[in-house]
Order: sequence, then C-alpha cells, then structure tokens
Amino acid sequence: MRIGIDIDDTICKTREMVEVKLSEYCMINNLNYDEVYNNEIMMEKFYDEKLEEIYKYADPKKNVVDVLRRLRNKGNEIYIITARGAQIRTDIDYYKVTLEWLATNGIEIDGIMTSCYGESKVKVCKREKIDLMIESDPYNYKLLTNNNVLTLLFDDKDLVSFGKNDFNSWTEIEKFIEKYRKGN
Repeated sequence: MRIGIDIDDTICKTREMVEVKLSEYCMINNLNYDEVYNNEIMMEKFYDEKLEEIYKYADPKKNVVDVLRRLRNKGNEIYIITARGAQIRTDIDYYKVTLEWLATNGIEIDGIMTSCYGESKVKVCKREKIDLMIESDPYNYKLLTNNNVLTLLFDDKDLVSFGKNDFNSWTEIEKFIEKYRKGN
C-alpha cells in the first residue's frame, strides 16, 4: 500500500514549536505575543527568522515513529507529501530540512514531495498512485476526499471533525490501515 502523509501537525508538532519559538522571539525582542501573532507582517518577519529552526526541531507526534516503522515493516510505502516549500522563503532547502528531520527522528520513507498544497497535492497523490493520504489540513482533506483520494484527517487537538475518517492518534490510524488492508 502506498501511503502519503503530510508532515506539519501530522507527524511532527509544528504548531507547538511555533508557539515555543514565538514566545522566545517575543521575549527577546520585547514584543507582545498576541500583537505579533495577530499581525500578518510581524508573523512574516518571525517566520523569516525562525521557520527553518521550527522545521528542524519540532518533536514527533506521539507514537508516530513506531507506527510508521511497523507500517513499513509490513510492506507499505511511505511518502511525505507536504506544502513545505510553498512558503515565501525560497532560501530554505525544504527537501533537505525535511529529510534531515526524518533521519534524526528515525523515520524511514520512500519519497518526499514538497510544495504540495490544494490542487497540487491532489495531482501528486493521483500521479504517485497514493492509496491512502493522511492529512491535518481540513482544506486539503476536503479537496482530496472530493477528488476520490482516500484521506484520513489527523487532528490530535480536536479542532475540526467531519465525522468520518477523523483520527486523533497514530495508533488509531494504524488500526484503520490494518483493517482497510484486510478488506482489500
């Protein structure tokens, strides 16, 4: 089975690292967290300075390393399909940063596709013959689902629910995949 997986807030705690780095940034620069967070120009400046660091040091989600290892050991192929690279900063080698993060955290994969968001994520999933996509972005989830790409919504913060194929833990996703594979 060919499994596509988004990285940010799906297998790594990107949002949490943004909060940590933004707090540090505000303290160092004597800025108010809420003012920076709610100001697009100030957040852009923050990301210009800290985005690569955020990507390098975000922690993996609970159980994801073990689940992905077991899935690969059972013959599944794992592909990272991420929007990384679609951001404003062009001086970051998103592919390299992502590959290094995966290696540091002991996650083996079969490929990485960057700059995939919206329609381009749908096209990549179809081109690469992805059997199942695991996604944390509700917009991408809806778009993929509406384009007949079997997609699981990973949301461990209970921010959104569509009532079907919503998961908040990697062990639940693993159980779904095992059940799905047995049914196919």
